[in-house]
Amino acid sequence: MIDYCNTDPNAYASEGYCLFHKALNKEEIAAARAELDRLLGNLPQKQVVYKDGENKEVDARPEYLTEPHPKYPFWLELCRHPRVLDAVESVLGANLILIMSHLIVKRASDGLSVAWHQDNTYWHSVKGTDITTVWLAIDDTDRSNGCMQVIPCTHEGYPELDKVSTGGQDLLGLTVEVTSEMEAAAVCLEMPAGSVSLHDSFVLHGSDANTSGRRRAAYTMRYANAKTVAVDTAQHWVPVYLVRGEIDNTDYIDIRPGRNLPEPNF
Repeated sequence: MIDYCNTDPNAYASEGYCLFHKALNKEEIAAARAELDRLLGNLPQKQVVYKDGENKEVDARPEYLTEPHPKYPFWLELCRHPRVLDAVESVLGANLILIMSHLIVKRASDGLSVAWHQDNTYWHSVKGTDITTVWLAIDDTDRSNGCMQVIPCTHEGYPELDKVSTGGQDLLGLTVEVTSEMEAAAVCLEMPAGSVSLHDSFVLHGSDANTSGRRRAAYTMRYANAKTVAVDTAQHWVPVYLVRGEIDNTDYIDIRPGRNLPEPNF
């Protein structure tokens, strides 16, 4: 495991990830924690999630808080936060669409692991490679509470790796084959709350279980270059939002900063 973390957005294209410190301030993170606590206080008994290669009804867990942004204005507003969009623009360019989001919360002592995987290969309705995942640390995250790990440069050539079952109690139930040399090159993204990392949608990443006495909460926001990536909105499971720049597509909802947010979509 490597301690070095890339904080240079100019190296994102070659390494497949980069890190930005202090994207959100203490007050903004406190507000995010308060909103998250409200969601956690209203978890249902069961949830339908994509696991083991299919949709399944499972016991509700905080790792499965998918797509909060169409339902709750706070999370949609966060997805168009200027400092978040500035970070995304530095790696994808000025024309940006928001295509998905996911709150992944690992409870203290029993937070699920996330096996090595690529993001892009789960998205049948999205065509293109200029896509990044923003990983916002809502809590301080380090090795002890299951921080994210990336294997640099594994996005080169955009390989679509075959998925295999983990056979274990992890978040996805699927993984891809990774050599010992690749694992040795993995980077632990230890991040204070308010920091964001960006990783290419094809770069390999994952995280260990949280066996510590501290929660590990993160908000992932997925963005694409609006000019080079196409989303089939008829097949996509959530609305697609234009958040910065220009695009001639009436299927996308314009929420560029300064515009009113749409009514919540339940």
